Amino acid sequence: MQTMNLQIEESFFPHFKVLIDSFVNDNKIKLINNDFPEELTCNSIEEVRRRVYLAEKRIENGQSLTQEEYDKEMDNFFTNELGSTR
Repeated sequence: MQTMNLQIEESFFPHFKVLIDSFVNDNKIKLINNDFPEELTCNSIEEVRRRVYLAEKRIENGQSLTQEEYDKEMDNFFTNELGSTR
């Protein structure tokens, strides 16, 4: 069996995913190296952009975190949003 890694243009990805899903359903291909459970992945590019924007705005406004505050915030994020521990 052959294996390949791909980089896919962001705007084309939804179309490509539909094709890939149909091949998976027909048992023509098998997805591998999907290390993250579905609930841990972010499927919305807009959601990622929104979170980055808010984080950058906080830094611009002088609201940067100390390492201790950052660690606490990340621990809370992993626990509350992802249901796991860091």
